[in-house]
Amino acid sequence: MRPPCEIVQRDFLKAVRTFVARSLRDEGFSQTEIASKMDLTQAAVSKYLNQPVIKTKLVGEISLLSDRLTEMLKSGDSSQDQVVREICASCMRSRIGSILCEMHQKKVPSLKAANCQICSSLLGGRDDHLAGRAIVISDMLEALEIIELSETFEKIVPQVRANFVACNDNANSVEDVAGIPGRITVIDGYARALISPQFGASRHTAEILLHAKQTWTRVRSCLCVSGMDEIVQKAREVGFKVVPIKEPETSARKISLSLSRMKEVPGKRTAYPAIQVPGGYGVEPILYLFGPSAKEVSERTLKLSDGL
Repeated sequence: MRPPCEIVQRDFLKAVRTFVARSLRDEGFSQTEIASKMDLTQAAVSKYLNQPVIKTKLVGEISLLSDRLTEMLKSGDSSQDQVVREICASCMRSRIGSILCEMHQKKVPSLKAANCQICSSLLGGRDDHLAGRAIVISDMLEALEIIELSETFEKIVPQVRANFVACNDNANSVEDVAGIPGRITVIDGYARALISPQFGASRHTAEILLHAKQTWTRVRSCLCVSGMDEIVQKAREVGFKVVPIKEPETSARKISLSLSRMKEVPGKRTAYPAIQVPGGYGVEPILYLFGPSAKEVSERTLKLSDGL
């Protein structure tokens, strides 16, 4: 149980932080300024500045990376996600047939004997499961960007707030479905997802999506919005095939059962079905909108909100 992350934590990341801290100090930055730029505590920066020079075979790769990071942090134009991306990209390159790979195989000789290709497979996109999850998250992020730029989406956000989920062809459980932790809320008139999409984040809407996926073979995403009559009518006008459920329901299982018991539902190849759940005492009317991908659902939903 000795993955390459052990070397990354002990040698790679430690050396990167040391090199960058010293480079920024040489550029005239104080420890407090360095800590702020590197998103570390001042005590941590002091430790990196005062520890002995790290001797590692990674020094060549780390030196080039540190130069890039120093320039990014000096200018102040780069966000933390860009800095992290640069570090992770360098680490991944080194894990695929380079110095980190060599160091790991030296630490764990049995890997070399087995001609280990784990990092090449996982990071090179040859693991179908990981690649599929990455595609779902990318789809969700594109869809959220479309929604968050809209000036009209807030009109259809229900009181319980909107939720949005997506999956791929192989999804079998709620853990295979990506959703928005905390749902999509409204801030200053615009929809906002305060946390990035995560798998297993919305069990209720995920269960409904999984059932819909079995009912309609093209469905891979679901967005729940307000089920007020004018919104339902506009949904029909922009191409959603709305199936009305008779009784108010808040349980995903009961909603799915109600759908399965209905004699007339759109055909299995329907690309944009929808389920209308009526309101009742203490129950808000909700409209579940489905589509082949999160991006396609968001684009068609904006036609709905723009038309109100």
